[in-house]
Amino acid sequence: MDSSQETKMTLQCPVCGGQLKKDTIREDVWVESELLVIDNLPAKVCLDCGESIVDYNTMEKIEKIIEKFKHKGIACTKFTAYEINAMVTAPA
Repeated sequence: MDSSQETKMTLQCPVCGGQLKKDTIREDVWVESELLVIDNLPAKVCLDCGESIVDYNTMEKIEKIIEKFKHKGIACTKFTAYEINAMVTAPA
């Protein structure tokens, strides 16, 4: 496969054939019974169907983050809906 074919493939959505645009996405991953949210991931997003595609290096980074999260190497703060509501409505 030559580089022009490779470029064309990366510019078309593999799901619908639509045009891809560079953007950032949010990835929600359930790890056992906990939700891990990773924001601002670089990706290509289809303008037609919304499908998002990350490159190999980004996928490797996501996998490393998930592994650290599994082994408690990443601490996360949890808030219940009640706590968030209380923070928003509390007087300054």
